[in-house]
Amino acid sequence: MGVTPEMIREFEAIIRQIKDVVSAKIVSNEYGEVQEVHVLAKQNRSPKQLVRDIESAVMAQFGVALDHKKISVAQMANEEEIPVTEVRPKLIRAELFTEGVQAKAEVELQLGDDTMFGRAQGPGAYNNKLRLVAQATLDALERYLRGNCTFAVDDVAIIHLGRKQAAVVAVTLVTPEEEEALIGSAYVRVDEWETVVKATLNAVNRRLSLLVKP
Repeated sequence: MGVTPEMIREFEAIIRQIKDVVSAKIVSNEYGEVQEVHVLAKQNRSPKQLVRDIESAVMAQFGVALDHKKISVAQMANEEEIPVTEVRPKLIRAELFTEGVQAKAEVELQLGDDTMFGRAQGPGAYNNKLRLVAQATLDALERYLRGNCTFAVDDVAIIHLGRKQAAVVAVTLVTPEEEEALIGSAYVRVDEWETVVKATLNAVNRRLSLLVKP
């Protein structure tokens, strides 16, 4: 069975979540068959271990078996790694207001001495409210990054994991060079809106250090 372009993006997103993986690119043929899986990773673990983790992650998440012979791992030499300061915005406030059939989300974040505000407005259906909170979070980040990139919310969901609930957010990061699918999650503690913000930040935090202009 062939895989669709959307499935390939999801595969790449899952692979990028694996420890020590920096980036991933999957190449398929016209029939949707995976031909090549290119992975860039740090040198902390052996390529064989990374290949096993990639096979296991895709099988567990999607039930698809990747041929290990088609997975190539390139590792970054230590001297080529560029140290970056970790960028992790802090959630200050997440609120959602309903006006008739419309809803408006407002999010406030803090990064060092800087405060970021984001807003999003749209239909007040429950599922769309979750999306609006994620959009407001990304709006705050886009304003801070000043056009360095843009984000698109692909999907937001509250799922059950055993006896707990978690928010899962899928985001596409768009830069002048490429598009990248990102996934983040967070357990629901008290407030669903705050949890969606945290899941959205979890999706993009790994990339923010590379996007923030000095």
